[in-house]
Amino acid sequence: MRNHLIAIQGSVASFHDIAAKKHFGEEVTTIECGSFKEVCDKIAHNKADYGIIAIENKIAGSILLNYQLIESYDLKIIGEIYLPIELQLLAKPGVKLSHITEIISHPMALGQSQSFLSLQEGVTITEYKDTATCAQLVSESANNKTAVIAGPAIASKYNLDVIVDQVGDVKQNYTRFYILSKGEDYVSDPNKASITLQTDNKPGALSTILQIIHSKGLNLTKIQSVPIPNNTNAYSFHLDVEFNDRIKFDETVKQLAEETLHLKVLGIYKTTPIANGIMNNVTKYLN
Repeated sequence: MRNHLIAIQGSVASFHDIAAKKHFGEEVTTIECGSFKEVCDKIAHNKADYGIIAIENKIAGSILLNYQLIESYDLKIIGEIYLPIELQLLAKPGVKLSHITEIISHPMALGQSQSFLSLQEGVTITEYKDTATCAQLVSESANNKTAVIAGPAIASKYNLDVIVDQVGDVKQNYTRFYILSKGEDYVSDPNKASITLQTDNKPGALSTILQIIHSKGLNLTKIQSVPIPNNTNAYSFHLDVEFNDRIKFDETVKQLAEETLHLKVLGIYKTTPIANGIMNNVTKYLN
């Protein structure tokens, strides 16, 4: 069986890398990308078989750009994965918190650690690529005054010490990732779908959409408004819905299409419950 190439945002031991290995297996080959756009570009141009991008975090919320990227690159969502996020402040061995003058990390990790960061007077907070790249910079730098906010796998990978444990604002935090493909991928017994649509800019338009979904017995698990580039007065809506009957879902899509200016099914896949022990010790996913 061919080893699939998986495009990820970030490098080895980053949360995207962990998510890829959890979903596809430890032996998977990952392609490290510097941005979410590059991930999508790799898939669209057949340089990767699949890709993984974060779409929302329990604390920081949705990543709106990624909704736009999925649609603009005409990619398919073929699955989802929830990953528990445990954040720590890491630095070189022997360095103490009182020594730190700068903390670096990915914007999402920093955004999930605001309570801790607000207490660090006189410390510069710098956004940078992914957590793994930040950790590598700290590890290889001659400067012992820089620390990184990252996950448990990072400390081991780059020989860093945990100088403050659990710096995240919420202890039971998670990030949801989409599994992306260029084309359709067979999924047995799908029960979830992601849809993007645009309604008329008039009162009651969105209410009509919600009423149709309710009347068909579908469970709306997410609705996200996304600005439409170059159109300041319009928004598209991204919907995640769960269903027990595929025929009912297909009927719903057909009816929604009649009430919208634009509708596209981004993917039909199998839901992954947030439960099932996802909030247990994160290290079980890192061994």
